[in-house]
Amino acid sequence: MKFRHLFLACLGLVLGSGFSLRADAVSAQLAGKWTLDVARSTPIRPWDRESLTITVTGDITVLTRNLAWGADRKASDVTTVKTDGKTVTAGPVGYWLDTWYTNVYIGGDHQKHVKGEWLDAGRVLKLETNLFIEAQQGDHAVHIYDEYRLSADGKTLKLYELRSTRDEALVYLFTRA
Repeated sequence: MKFRHLFLACLGLVLGSGFSLRADAVSAQLAGKWTLDVARSTPIRPWDRESLTITVTGDITVLTRNLAWGADRKASDVTTVKTDGKTVTAGPVGYWLDTWYTNVYIGGDHQKHVKGEWLDAGRVLKLETNLFIEAQQGDHAVHIYDEYRLSADGKTLKLYELRSTRDEALVYLFTRA
């Protein structure tokens, strides 16, 4: 009887680690540089170009967005997150690139608080971000829900973004650079 319990425990560990390895292998497929297909995405005004670089190292994922407008207007945004589904990672944010032209600025503690996890055996990266924006009426809490979904062929990455400040989802399609 003891042998049976030991065998089942070992089998559980082996199967569990096998799933984890598969998820890591698939999530690593998201890694690399991606270019926004502007024509097939929600408008990113005033920006006219965006690239996204994803780096996966163990349970740490770094997303670097580079936005450009014309020849000389450029900005970057870096998000570092531990993808265990529990840890909230705080990172400084100077301004909110997504609506900087509407006189809305980063408020509160000037940090974004991000929690992330892998879904669908590593094909989907889910991020939940909380931050405060400052408007004329004071600080307002903003919740952003992002899902980065890798296509079956690994050639496209679709970002679905829900913001507490908008009624409709934003959809962005990236191709490998």
